[in-house]
Amino acid sequence: MSGERYIKQALIAAMVEHPDQDKYRTRAFSNENLEKVVEALAESKNKLSKADFFTPDDEGKYLIDTPGFWKNFSKVLDIVTKAGEKFTFDDFTKPLTRDDYRNEQRDLLDSARQNGGLDKIFQADVWKGRYDEMERLWYRVPMPSRRDLFRNDGLIDPTLKRTLLAAEGKASPEDGLAKAGLTTNDLFSAFRERGNYEEFSRKLGAANDYLRKDYLLLPDNSGDTIFYYQATWDKFADITRNLAAHGERFEVADFLRQVGRQPNILTRAAERKTLDKVFAADNWVDRLPEMLDLWSQVREGWKTSSMTARDFDNSYADAESKTYGKLVDFKAIHGKQDLLTPLDTTQPATASPILPLGLKSFWDNYADADKRLTETGSKLSIADLRQTSGFMGSTILMSAVKFGQFDKVVDISRKSGEPVTLDDFLSKDRHGNSLLNILAERNQLALAFSPDLWAGRVADMKTLWTHVRINDRTQVDYQQVEVAAKQATLKMQVKDKFKLKPNRPATGPG
Repeated sequence: MSGERYIKQALIAAMVEHPDQDKYRTRAFSNENLEKVVEALAESKNKLSKADFFTPDDEGKYLIDTPGFWKNFSKVLDIVTKAGEKFTFDDFTKPLTRDDYRNEQRDLLDSARQNGGLDKIFQADVWKGRYDEMERLWYRVPMPSRRDLFRNDGLIDPTLKRTLLAAEGKASPEDGLAKAGLTTNDLFSAFRERGNYEEFSRKLGAANDYLRKDYLLLPDNSGDTIFYYQATWDKFADITRNLAAHGERFEVADFLRQVGRQPNILTRAAERKTLDKVFAADNWVDRLPEMLDLWSQVREGWKTSSMTARDFDNSYADAESKTYGKLVDFKAIHGKQDLLTPLDTTQPATASPILPLGLKSFWDNYADADKRLTETGSKLSIADLRQTSGFMGSTILMSAVKFGQFDKVVDISRKSGEPVTLDDFLSKDRHGNSLLNILAERNQLALAFSPDLWAGRVADMKTLWTHVRINDRTQVDYQQVEVAAKQATLKMQVKDKFKLKPNRPATGPG
């Protein structure tokens, strides 16, 4: 340890009235360390900082884990503040030593609770401008200690809350509810079993208010929110629409915010099997990076029920379409090239471009786009659909199938005379699902086995049929399709033969 650290620890030990302060003073000024101390005193930067208080001594012990530290916390806070620093959530929750009694790591919050220092932590001058951080720390304190401190059933003192929020230019949510004659108990009751969400919303509306996000995120005395209740998720679409109408929305941080040791909102959604509601496309229009960011926080074990990885891809593609589809008027395109011109020129070179042709909105407006293509003498081909588009890197053909628009693909195939090939049907998305199987899941195999599509390619059709899962084969009367495909082949051959037959030369008399 350097002489500077010995001096600082001696100062800190004296400041916090450490029971072993004589030991630290002796150590700092012993003959053994005297030369280091003299060198340290010659330095001009010997000021105490927050890090010094969190530095262990030679035995690995922390001087701040004592009753004296909390008795003199105001002095420590003054030093830290003058150094341009603040005590943070992490400072109070980082492990100091191991608590053998509880068989877990002990932190500064434990020290405060056991040494009568909680009231020193939860003061306005410690947390000015950082109410959210203080609230998260508050709920890390065990309920009995919280009840003893503010005598408010484990909740934060309302005066302290108002003071801190006012410093941030915000009002206390509880005060907002009170203006409508409502309480936090009314809020939670509205979402419990047999709750009256509609009546609660009506009362807010009568007071020229609405179900604000800060109301929705209010914790109860355990640190949990209304998202614990199934009824909240049943109303989630209505809640998000109402927020959007008032210029509010849930951010990624809202879903990940953890109060105390209670699960965050994303975890509650997984527990209630409602991840599909969180990742509904309408919630993420114009916020595609945030949607991906939140999805990255979804555990693999959660991707099995209400929102699989495939489901997410579909929802993302829908959100992508609603984000970029606004840039295209499919009734006013000037030709095929308009559908193949990237919409987002900021995409990295390694990413697939976002093409109008790859958007769900194109397929939803296919009739209008097809009409304009006809008017401009343009024609789409299956080759166009083999291009990749969008963040997921799917081919446009694969996306069309996932959008349930294979009938439009068939129309393009017939008009262009270009078939959807065996390889196309057997191609796979990034999750290993073949286009053929996705069609089967959408009950659209009959379209894939339309006889006219296989004229001249009956052998390929037979091969494709071998890849159809047994349980899916009830969708198609294959024997009838094969007969019809062979007939279509004969007709095509006759037609081609007629086209190729040379004109008989004119002959003279005799």
